[in-house]
Amino acid sequence: MTTTTWIIVLVVVLVVVALAAWLITQQRKKKQHEQAERLRHEAHEHAAEIPETDVRAKEAEAEAERARLEAERAQERAREAQVAVTQQQAVHEDRLRTADEVDPRVDTSSGDYSPGTSSEATTRDPDTVLDADDPRRTEGSGGTHRS
Repeated sequence: MTTTTWIIVLVVVLVVVALAAWLITQQRKKKQHEQAERLRHEAHEHAAEIPETDVRAKEAEAEAERARLEAERAQERAREAQVAVTQQQAVHEDRLRTADEVDPRVDTSSGDYSPGTSSEATTRDPDTVLDADDPRRTEGSGGTHRS
């Protein structure tokens, strides 16, 4: 073959290769476009679920807020109940102190005096109570006698 023929064959081969490359590129772009359209379609389908999910999220937030408020109310009731207990304990102790102050057999000026702990002393004659039998004495007092 002549040089001109080779050149023509080479040009034809190059054109065929370029045409094949262009067709392959176009087909790949078409597939990418189709894939992009499928992804967009799926995104639109999922977008329809967003309002329902948003509603559920807002309902959950509202429920959490209700629970938080109820917990605050319960905590306030517990504080009020604790205050009531403390007040009742104070009234009880005050009554015991008043009773002990009235009782001539109870020494309220003693350093180890505690309201309401002298019930045993009221059943005995204070003049005959020995130091070892005195309920107002504790074991940690070292057995010293009061003067």
